[in-house]
Amino acid sequence: MKNIGNFDQQHLQELENIEFQPIFILGLHRSGTSILYKMLTATQCFNPLTAYHIIKYDQLLHNYINNKEKDVKNKLTNFFKEQGQVDRGIDRLQLTANFAEEYGFLLKQKTFHTYLTSKNLLLFTEMAKKVQYISNNDKPLLLKNPYDFSNFLYIKQMFPNAKFIFIHRHPLNSLNSTIKAIRFLLKHKNPYTAQLSRFYNNIFENPLLLYPIRFLFTAGSPFSMILLTMLSAKATKYYLKNIKKLQKNDYISIKYEDLCKNPQETVENIMRVLDIKIRNDIDFKTFIKPRKTKLDVSVIKLQNFIFKRMKTYFESFGYTLEKQ
Repeated sequence: MKNIGNFDQQHLQELENIEFQPIFILGLHRSGTSILYKMLTATQCFNPLTAYHIIKYDQLLHNYINNKEKDVKNKLTNFFKEQGQVDRGIDRLQLTANFAEEYGFLLKQKTFHTYLTSKNLLLFTEMAKKVQYISNNDKPLLLKNPYDFSNFLYIKQMFPNAKFIFIHRHPLNSLNSTIKAIRFLLKHKNPYTAQLSRFYNNIFENPLLLYPIRFLFTAGSPFSMILLTMLSAKATKYYLKNIKKLQKNDYISIKYEDLCKNPQETVENIMRVLDIKIRNDIDFKTFIKPRKTKLDVSVIKLQNFIFKRMKTYFESFGYTLEKQ
């Protein structure tokens, strides 16, 4: 599904006086950011960034101003269905054009980085203003991007009104889910992910990239899990070192396990901290689909290594090797 031309260029002046209140959902990859994003979006209290916003970024204003938004969204949703994708494949979250997504995909499409930097700050700001403008309301902008979990101080510096929702999950489970998701995405080309990520699409166009990356993440190989552990350890170390530098009324920190066990109470507490009233009655238990976790052999073999590298993080949130 190809995009042709930047139809929004002529409409960018509409964004000059647009303001936005950003709220960031941040955590390690596969820590529960997606399900939390879906649950909070369901309250209808936020403007989320969606798959439509990323894939059709250069025509968002054009489609909105010319009343083409609904038609383009329907075509995008139908495209996913035609490709046989009713969910993301890496989980059971249902796919539509309105699926809430990570802004890191857009940053990577347009710049080199998947996280917020001075080089893509203008792009991010334009993105935020576009979504706020076409949403046509004064709701806060709800965003998520695991790549910015270890970047929240820079975000706060650039956007002083930013607020944060941090979500944490048992490291063995988040790493386990991450390695399985990567292998799934490398086994066969995923049409949905290919629409979001030009880099991912290019991997499958180039065997010289595809086969070495597949080999790196092959089952039984310790190298990929060591790499993922090192990256996770670095991110969690940043969080623990810097979280107290944020004002207490600027963030809330939750555990994925608590979200699954007490979804109603957890979401209501988030909304209370954000000082936002839920506008409709929602049974958040219906969002939780429990599944038994089977740890990958690489996680089992390296669990002591993982614990040593992330010991302080384990202890800070009451995680142990015995109980996952």
